[in-house]
Amino acid sequence: MIMYSSDPMSLVSWEARANLRIPLASGGHVEAEVLEGSRIRILSVCSTDPMDYLDLRYQPGNILNLDPAAGTLV
Repeated sequence: MIMYSSDPMSLVSWEARANLRIPLASGGHVEAEVLEGSRIRILSVCSTDPMDYLDLRYQPGNILNLDPAAGTLV
């Protein structure tokens, strides 16, 4: 099958990626993509607290370490 698209292949890919939803102390959550080891890449922030959006750690694209035992960001 040949597929012609003006969209990047990352948007039309059929591969399922492993995503995590990590809760924040404010009650919101961070959506993240799992990378190798205990590293994650932030995809989006969903929160009602404006300070979560201003926190530089949670900017989309940032790569952070995850504590696998606790399920929290390091």
